[in-house]
Amino acid sequence: MECYNIAYSSVFARFGAWRPPHGEDGLSLAIGFFDGVHRGHAEVIREAVRIGLSRGLKPAVLTFDPHPRLVLGQDPERVRVLTPLEDKIRLLKELGVRLVYVIEFDRDFAGVPAERFVRELLLPMGVQTVVVGFDFRFGRGGAGDAETLRTAGDGRIDVRVVGPVVADGVKTGSSEIRERLEAGDCEGAARMLGRPYEIRGAVVGGDGRGRQIGFPTANLSLKHPYVLPRNGVYAVVAQVADKGPDRPLAGVMNVGVRPTFAGGDNAPRVEIHLFDFSGDLYGREMTVSLRHFLRPERQFASVDLLVEQIRQDATQARSLLRDTVAER
Repeated sequence: MECYNIAYSSVFARFGAWRPPHGEDGLSLAIGFFDGVHRGHAEVIREAVRIGLSRGLKPAVLTFDPHPRLVLGQDPERVRVLTPLEDKIRLLKELGVRLVYVIEFDRDFAGVPAERFVRELLLPMGVQTVVVGFDFRFGRGGAGDAETLRTAGDGRIDVRVVGPVVADGVKTGSSEIRERLEAGDCEGAARMLGRPYEIRGAVVGGDGRGRQIGFPTANLSLKHPYVLPRNGVYAVVAQVADKGPDRPLAGVMNVGVRPTFAGGDNAPRVEIHLFDFSGDLYGREMTVSLRHFLRPERQFASVDLLVEQIRQDATQARSLLRDTVAER
């Protein structure tokens, strides 16, 4: 799959006609930020792929990075995403997309009028079909919508709008998925995503407390600013780089500040104890798939009580994950 970054200055802030780098192929293009690439997003993207294949057009996606809220002044610590760009591109490829354009979102781009976006970006790209979600907005102040695409395209762009996808009786959306993760509802988030929620990072050294109490943990330094679930303990399935694609590892994950130990951190840590595994994981990349919320994080009166609770957590997680790991 081809992927191109597009800077604002390369299209809107210089003289001369801009030409896309992919050649002269016509495009069937899905447009959106697509955080999560959830079931609603997947319907938009699959429609663009279906139209592209049926009409001899290249199935493509136009997305944005970084998150618009980050550029428009929100606290960076509060702007977290479900699927950082690297993960998003992988998921788009799995959906059949052959070409991805990534607009480098900055304040100048945020000020581009919707009509100009169509005339100076989409039309020169050779876009013949655009597919968007029912709530799609674009351009300065979010003034553009599907009808703007049609009128500014001057009849040269066929615009398709995909309706909402419902899960658990509500519209599937990135905000709804965040709410479920913040409540510890892994299963609800997975139903909206169409897959379990995943986070990824490198295993780094810790203070060794888990090993001291008989439950060694891998401390995960997240590679991207992922949305973190509610503080607590989870049954998880992990995949470790260099361990082969067919060896999922079951375990328990703690997200939180470890209140039982004095001098705990204010920032939450992500720690994973893998069952039936021994070896050095330091420096390796680990992908962790959240399957079940077991309990909230809490402070224990003694380390012995904590150890007993971890044993119970591990027993429960093994039972919940038995079939999941066996199927892989």
